[in-house]
Amino acid sequence: MKRFLLWTGVVIGAAAIGVLIFLIRSTCFFGNHMYLPATCTEPEICTRCHETRGEPLGHAYSEATCTEPSVCVRCGEHHADPLGHVWLPATCTEPETCARCALTRGEPLGHLLSEPTFQTPATCSRCGFVEGEPLVPALADRTLNEMQIGEPVPYTTASFEDYGVDVTGTAEITDYRVIDGDEIFPAREGYEWRIVTVRLVFGGEDAQQNGVQSAYTFGDYYILDNSISHSEDEDGMRTFAADWYGMRVQCRQKTGKTLENDWYDRELRFSWEEGVQVPKGYDGVLFILYHFRLAENATRLYLPASEVLNDDAHVFRMK
Repeated sequence: MKRFLLWTGVVIGAAAIGVLIFLIRSTCFFGNHMYLPATCTEPEICTRCHETRGEPLGHAYSEATCTEPSVCVRCGEHHADPLGHVWLPATCTEPETCARCALTRGEPLGHLLSEPTFQTPATCSRCGFVEGEPLVPALADRTLNEMQIGEPVPYTTASFEDYGVDVTGTAEITDYRVIDGDEIFPAREGYEWRIVTVRLVFGGEDAQQNGVQSAYTFGDYYILDNSISHSEDEDGMRTFAADWYGMRVQCRQKTGKTLENDWYDRELRFSWEEGVQVPKGYDGVLFILYHFRLAENATRLYLPASEVLNDDAHVFRMK
């Protein structure tokens, strides 16, 4: 009887242990939940009893790029379409470039260079890039006998009665001014007047006996193939061309007021104004005094600068 009871107790104990093991492994009776990890849309969920805890993680969206959409890095859910490229226009040195991702396509445009002028080097009309140097003025390497304002210089020319006789006096630029225009020198849009006051003084017997014949003309520091018109229009204007940023522009010359033209204290004096109308800022015009013998006669005054610019000619640059 005792043995029977002993085996019965063993069997019941083993069964109880089995049931306990079953309950632990197969149910959440003792609180031993088996939670699956939370997802973007679901909290942690027990695989046995479906009890939940916590909150869903929520989506973690990637940043959309030019070529890739915005998606959740956890679950792959689509959030937004690719942004697409934002193409910046091609430049002279860079192809079309995406402002977001720096991808490029095509080729740079290349520079669109102008021809160099006396004032500017070759310059790209798109970006302002410059290449090389401005053109070299015709007189850049030549030493000119330049006049300074208020400083008389010796001036030799022909006598009025005999072109073969030299008469020497002084020449001086007594004043220089720049104006838009006045009652003598009419204004013109985009142009300005450069006005010199010239004074010639001669003494001595040759001047007294034979008088003096002076000669002057206008030239250009940049070019030498220009010449001033011999004839005046009804407004007293003579024309000539100048080179301004690669364009030939029409300039005008006019003689202004006469201040002196007679004998004073045994000196023959001439003083007058000469004006030149040029584009605003232009600095190339030359006033040139030369020996009258080069002109041969009055019909050959206002000679081209290339014919009179020798070492004896006096030059004032109207700049």
